[in-house]
Order: sequence, then structure tokens, then C-alpha cells
Amino acid sequence: MKKSMILAVASCILASCHTATQRQENEFVGNWLEVMPANSQFVQGVTLNADGTASSIGMATLKYESWSQKDGKLVLAGKSIGNGQTIDFTDTLEIVELTADSMKLGKGGMYRIDYYKVAEIPQAKENVNLLDSLKKVEGTGELQTRVYRGTLPAASCPGIVYDITLYNYEHSGDGVFRASLTYLEAENGKDSRIEFCGRQYTLRGNAVDKNATVLQFVPFDKEEDTMNFLYEGNKLTMLDRELKPIESKLNYTLQLQ
Repeated sequence: MKKSMILAVASCILASCHTATQRQENEFVGNWLEVMPANSQFVQGVTLNADGTASSIGMATLKYESWSQKDGKLVLAGKSIGNGQTIDFTDTLEIVELTADSMKLGKGGMYRIDYYKVAEIPQAKENVNLLDSLKKVEGTGELQTRVYRGTLPAASCPGIVYDITLYNYEHSGDGVFRASLTYLEAENGKDSRIEFCGRQYTLRGNAVDKNATVLQFVPFDKEEDTMNFLYEGNKLTMLDRELKPIESKLNYTLQLQ
């Protein structure tokens, strides 16, 4: 009798665990749009289907194909298309928070991405003005535009010309940016250029100096890497992904124009 009761309780526990896991899986299914605090007119995100397939929303160069979740992490896989080549990728993100209509994903201490669920995917607006979402807040001063430019080293070509334009209000550390990267002689001796835009954040401290000021550029299109630069007024010096200075005698500095 006791053994039967134990087996019955165990069966109930297993059934409950299965139901909870299945419910959690179902909560991921749907169209997830990224919250765009820097520019709400951009529409991008990911569709997660019940059969484990996935597709990108509003990202022509980042094609999601599948998804899975395990141990508190969401794994997105697909193809990255750019610079004349297609590369398979797998992106593992921490599930910071999940509700019926919102999802927050993260990657270590690097960044957080907020999503909200929609029944239908809205159409992206044409001719989006990057500055439309820079709302004026009292006390933040006037809108300022700064341009930084320089040619940095590259492994695959003679160099990359960085042209980065920053837009933010004078007393606000965050803003938006537009970047143009020209890969010198990258395609059969001819230059190749890519352009993208995104959010600009101001961070305090880097890997070697807690008082340093770092400008972090997070592209709207996740196909492009996040860029980190040490800010020194009239120049920006590139840092690596861990916010460490790049150990090299080569030039990694952009100058204010």
C-alpha cells in the first residue's frame, strides 16, 4: 500500500514537471519584436515556431532558422549574410525574464534585449529618420552631432575606414549613431562599404580603469558586432569585446572631425 502511494506521488510529480516544461516551451512560441528605445520606428525581432524553426523579422542580413531552450538559455541558430559571404551562426542568450507577452534576453554583462509579443508583424515604415526617436527631455540641452573618422587595421584587407556619426542631446549620455565602414581593396582590389545604425550608450569604466568613459555602439541589425571605444573627447580608441585596450602598436584611434 505504501509503495503504491509513493509511486502515485512520484507519477504526479513527473507529470507536473512535464506540464510545466511544456508550458514554458509554449510561452516562447510567437512573434517577438525588439523594444527600440532609441528608435521605435525600426521593426525587428524573431518569430519562434512550435516545431523549433525560426525566422527573422526586419533583418535582411541575419536569417534565423531554428531555436531551442535549455538550462535557462535560448539558443538561436541561422545564417549571417554579409560582405559577399554567408556564415552559419549559433547565438546563446540568457533568459533573464519571460512572461506571457514579454521576454528579456541577455549575454553576460554585455547587453540586455527586451522583446514584446505580437499577434501580427507590423509593416516597417519606409524612409525612417534615425533622429525621430531622440525625444527632447527638459534639461538635456541642444542636439549635438559629432563625427569621428579614421582608418583602422584589418586582417583581410589593407584597412577599414571608420566613419561614425553620433547624435545625442548635450547633457544626455545616450543617443544614436550611424556608421559607414569602408573595407579597402576588399573585393578584387575594389573597396567594399557597409552602413548601419543603432544605439549609443555611455558606460563608466573599462577593464583597466574604473573611471574611464566608454562609448558602446549596439547596431539595430545584430549581424553587426557591438563596438566599444574609449572616449577621450576629440578621439575614440577601440577596445575589445571585454572592454580591454587592444595590445598593438597599430593605430586603433578615430579622430573628431
